[in-house]
Amino acid sequence: MINGKWYAQGSAASLDATLAVTSEHTYVIRVENGAVYEGSLSVLNVDNRLGNTERKITLEDGSIFATKENDLIDKIFKKHLLSNGIIHTLESKLRWVFVALVITVFTTFGFFKWGVPWSSTKIAHLLPHETNELIATHTLEFLDKYIFKKSKISQSKMEEIRQHFTSTLVPLSEDQEINYRVHFRLWRDGNVSIPNALALPSGDIILTDKFVELSKSQDEIDSVLLHEMGHVIHRHTLKMVIESTFITVATMMIVGDSNGLADMGVGLGSLLVSSSYSRGHESEADIYAFEQMLAAKIDPIAFSDIMNRMMSYMERPSKNDKNSETSDEDVLDYLSSHPATKERVEVAQQYSQCFKKGLTTCEIVSVPQ
Repeated sequence: MINGKWYAQGSAASLDATLAVTSEHTYVIRVENGAVYEGSLSVLNVDNRLGNTERKITLEDGSIFATKENDLIDKIFKKHLLSNGIIHTLESKLRWVFVALVITVFTTFGFFKWGVPWSSTKIAHLLPHETNELIATHTLEFLDKYIFKKSKISQSKMEEIRQHFTSTLVPLSEDQEINYRVHFRLWRDGNVSIPNALALPSGDIILTDKFVELSKSQDEIDSVLLHEMGHVIHRHTLKMVIESTFITVATMMIVGDSNGLADMGVGLGSLLVSSSYSRGHESEADIYAFEQMLAAKIDPIAFSDIMNRMMSYMERPSKNDKNSETSDEDVLDYLSSHPATKERVEVAQQYSQCFKKGLTTCEIVSVPQ
């Protein structure tokens, strides 16, 4: 006879009960309130054994008999608990626990290292472009409120760049559903004016005043605009959002905390602003730009020139301006978003050699990852 507790269906209140086997295939459960359950053992649903935790046996009417007499339960239901026997064997043997731990660690590593990026890429390209526009909604307003200032570039210069972009570069896009727009903003960090360009997933591309000032030719501006178009075409921001969502949900499932789900929407805006693209994303956007430049008969050396000039400019304040409010750490933070600048410049120079040979395609020696 096995002692335990009986729970009515859907109730947390328990009554003392006993389970007895009356034959090889039948049972009887007697509850302290006088209720008696009896029938075939084969119709009972027995939970798998997990350590010494309480075992639950579900009866035909949905009520539950629970007991910690796991060894007796295993003996009674031996013919019906093949899978449970395997599970209990694995979790009760140290060597199998170690094997399971190793498999779990490698599976988890593989999921985050390869599974998440692969899945994110597939999902990002399956979603309609409207998803990119939805993600970018209000992002420029956020940037204008907290980071950017009104541009001081003349209206005539803005229109000149916009018209050239619309007539020359936009037709090169392989996705004509994207509504590209160029915006101009002043971005200052302390006393330093930041030269940069960034693209929102909707196709809005922002050029900072200092970037336009440092650019010595239309080709240099075009090279960066094509690079930003590459980010949009390859849906890098959407991939980042999906990857972040994967990691957040997986982490909450592992630690068992679901409260963070409510904060995901709040964090989406800051993710778009604060996260830098990965080296793989930068390389992919570079290659897109270089190939489009060959097609448009623009020498890719222009990308190398503007990148070197921007790097030189960003290194200068921290070395020479002792009164600058921008510290070395701030500058390095900015440069960290361009982690392979030297390698990227080398790839641009390889494409430039192809351009000078009159080629429209180029096989490069190496691509930074």
